[in-house]
Amino acid sequence: MFSKLLLPLDPSKRLKAATDYSLTLARRLKLPLVAAYIANPAKTGAGSDLQDPEKCFFPLGERELKRFAASVSDVEVEPLLRCGERNLVLAHMVAEEQAGDTLVLGPFRSRLTRFFTGSEVERILEDVQCHAFVVRHEQPLPGPGGPALVVFDGSQLPERAMGLVEQLARTFGCDLELLHLGEDIHGAAAALDDAVQELRGKLGGEFHVTSTIAPLRGLWQRNLAATNRTIAAEGVRLVVLPDIEDAVSAGLLHELVLDAHRPVCVLR
Repeated sequence: MFSKLLLPLDPSKRLKAATDYSLTLARRLKLPLVAAYIANPAKTGAGSDLQDPEKCFFPLGERELKRFAASVSDVEVEPLLRCGERNLVLAHMVAEEQAGDTLVLGPFRSRLTRFFTGSEVERILEDVQCHAFVVRHEQPLPGPGGPALVVFDGSQLPERAMGLVEQLARTFGCDLELLHLGEDIHGAAAALDDAVQELRGKLGGEFHVTSTIAPLRGLWQRNLAATNRTIAAEGVRLVVLPDIEDAVSAGLLHELVLDAHRPVCVLR
């Protein structure tokens, strides 16, 4: 399900956790890693005054890519240098260049900057339609003893979402906890029961599949609070959002991508 990782690099230290996570993923899953430095002269306010802005901004990118490549000896790294708005460039790289099928993203901005300018990670997820890991803090990969938490608030998990969740469990060798957040308790219970039974049947006895319902609405960030409580209670290492059809709402994606206490994997 994951074939090639695409890591947008940046000199910011805020990306260290995402960078380390991408290398751990590449080693564990034996995947190639594309490291992309995307220069955006427009953000400096100087781009319009330069005849060739790439000549001014590419040297920094080249140094960053060389530094990163030199620090890695056991992962196949392909460095790429591009220019433009990060979300649009990444969308082109994925759709047109086939540069990767799985993004690994970190927080490009501080919380204060994000408050005034919005989340760049969310803009990327809106424009780039592929799997993505969003990593804000150091965390080991899921595996035996470290389950993945599949969170959704739609009426059911579509078949394609079920297939991807099954593949993820097999890929990491991890147990699954399914969490439904929504108003329809009875409908959610039926959907969860069907999903759990189907996943148990497909995965067999080697995998432990359980579920939780958190009926909630009305208070801001209660989705996030319920998710983080489940993370703590179950020892979760990865939050999974199957963003397929109507399984995950835009509001839930927004809350968890920004502030879940574990890395978030968006499946598409």
